[in-house]
Amino acid sequence: MLIRIISYGHKFYEEQGKIPPEHDFLFSLRDLKNPFWIPELREFTGLDSEIQEFFSAQSDIQERLGKIKTLVKDFVADFSSNQSRTDESEICFAFKCTGGKHRSVYFAQAIFDYLDQELKANEKLSLLIEHVDLPRYQSVKS
Repeated sequence: MLIRIISYGHKFYEEQGKIPPEHDFLFSLRDLKNPFWIPELREFTGLDSEIQEFFSAQSDIQERLGKIKTLVKDFVADFSSNQSRTDESEICFAFKCTGGKHRSVYFAQAIFDYLDQELKANEKLSLLIEHVDLPRYQSVKS
């Protein structure tokens, strides 16, 4: 069974009336503090240590992340133990923020890393992560 985790930016899809990347579950993070508005953090992404340290120091972020970890882990366990599922089954958890650069990337990567550790022993499960809109920022500084 494949577990896909994606991050993306709301402003590139829903805000423009476009269909967002396909997913089964969506976690919107647009209500959390946005590093875009902190000049010294703006250029970094959720994969950079500067953003990871910033979010690690925020108790509300860590509380939300903990709740999502529990929910995702429990759901994957239930989903994968369902006898009607096949090895070809797929489930996708999506994380969105405004631009798909900071919050959604941080959360998606944290959940991917968490599941990678938690599910190591289960050979029937595989993980895939995609930061859909991150390439938009690789050649352009905000």
